Amino acid sequence: MKILIATLLLTLATPLPAAERAHTEHGPVWIDVRTVEEYRQDHLPGAVLIPHTHIARGVTERYPDRHTAINLYGQDGRRSRMAMEALQALGYSRVADLGSLHHIRGQQPEPALQPTGYSAHGE
Repeated sequence: MKILIATLLLTLATPLPAAERAHTEHGPVWIDVRTVEEYRQDHLPGAVLIPHTHIARGVTERYPDRHTAINLYGQDGRRSRMAMEALQALGYSRVADLGSLHHIRGQQPEPALQPTGYSAHGE
């Protein structure tokens, strides 16, 4: 019984990087860097909300693998650019700044991951 309880506690206390990795195996992680209110109004299906003001901690906790493919977007591209720069400074090597939500919707669905430092909005 003690072994069962210890196993259960260990399982519950273990972070879920395996679940996060499973998501990234099917393509890049999409991160919306806008505010909670903006995200509630509209966002891409499957996108994770991590406001740009919490990007470093939010990404390192959820996606500790620095080779995770990450697509960032915001409202006008400014916050996604700042988030991309912060993640690159932390060593994330597969980060794409795709600019604004409206810009993404005006392009082909599921844009391919671009090389590090790519900015879809031309800033």
